[in-house]
Amino acid sequence: MLEGAIFSLHDVLVTKGTINAPLFEETLRLLRYLKARGVEPVFIGNHDWTVTSSGQSKPFRTLLEERLGPISYYIGGQNGMPYKPRADSTAHILSEKGWQRNEVLYIGNTTDDMKTAANGGLLFVNVMWHGVASPYGFQFNSPRDVARFVDCLCLGLDGWFWALEQGDLRVYALAPFTTLSPRYAQAHAYSENAKATSKHGAGDANFWGRLLAARIYFSGLADEIDYITAYPGHAPTSNETVISEALNILGQSLRKSYLPDLIIRHTKAVKSQTARASGGSVGLDNQLNTIRLNPAPIRGVGGKPYKSPPARGGKRVLVIDDICTEGNSFEGARAYLRAAGAQTICVSWLKTINKDYRAVSPAFGPFNPYIAQTFPTPIATTTHWYSNAICSHGAPTDLADVYNRYFSWAWPAGI
Repeated sequence: MLEGAIFSLHDVLVTKGTINAPLFEETLRLLRYLKARGVEPVFIGNHDWTVTSSGQSKPFRTLLEERLGPISYYIGGQNGMPYKPRADSTAHILSEKGWQRNEVLYIGNTTDDMKTAANGGLLFVNVMWHGVASPYGFQFNSPRDVARFVDCLCLGLDGWFWALEQGDLRVYALAPFTTLSPRYAQAHAYSENAKATSKHGAGDANFWGRLLAARIYFSGLADEIDYITAYPGHAPTSNETVISEALNILGQSLRKSYLPDLIIRHTKAVKSQTARASGGSVGLDNQLNTIRLNPAPIRGVGGKPYKSPPARGGKRVLVIDDICTEGNSFEGARAYLRAAGAQTICVSWLKTINKDYRAVSPAFGPFNPYIAQTFPTPIATTTHWYSNAICSHGAPTDLADVYNRYFSWAWPAGI
């Protein structure tokens, strides 16, 4: 869980010159709110600052402590503190505070801040209320927006709803998916939004992308991976995932490249809902026979292609999909990445209720994952029971609460 927030001084709390008093008060409100939620704000800079008012000067640290009480304040070159953007600048703070990397946010604005966060492996929160200085990181226009992000998306969920961990089979989901079940009535609203977002381009991609990125970061999964990719849509002409921007930002922040076209859909697959509507069903071959790996995927959104295949022996790829039903998409990705020598971790936004996961077993023998394949049916699988992988029965209530609060968030009274 989130324990601390490292705030850069420059262009975050104030800018050089005259202090914007209303904006400074709003930023102090954010700092008080974090402390009230058990998140300690600390401050980092390469130069100390002085504030002058009515002919009287005082250190900026003194001004902050007059308003906030005792604070932790780190200036490069003082008391053994390394300078930004070196990795040991944030490592120094984490060591002194006893924090782990995935328990901390870095809140800054400049390119130097982006480098500091990336060098330290910290999620970069790019605050833009004093102006745009860097295009990187998750961008926020007001202190209130950062408070909402922390409250709902960083502190709102403290684990996975569904986790399948058996050897090299690792699949996770935030919460259950259902729009009809009376047992999960609290899940209906967020499930409808997730479906609208992922299938129809409506809903709120910003909410789902940032929620998923935060959970991946705070869960520690981000420390285990080398690359991030998203499973493709059902047709070769399908657009990139609607949360592509969030996955790209997560990759940039943590130096884990997002590969948007690592998995290629070469032939149109039958939609599961289309098959069900006609009284049929789809099997693993519907995925396995319609995808392949790209030997030269691009590095990040709009990036340059790799010269050699990045997903190879010794590498681990995080595969993202929207709604996991029986695992056909994830099993397709796992089979092709295994053939390339890579390992996988699979994460879906939501897991369809009462649907067991069917994993390919035994694994396929060697094949070329970079060309289209035709796997004969039937494909042997092992069933992993839906109910056995539930980790948190409270997850649907927790996500419903997060969903409702996020879209109506306001400062609590007294902050």
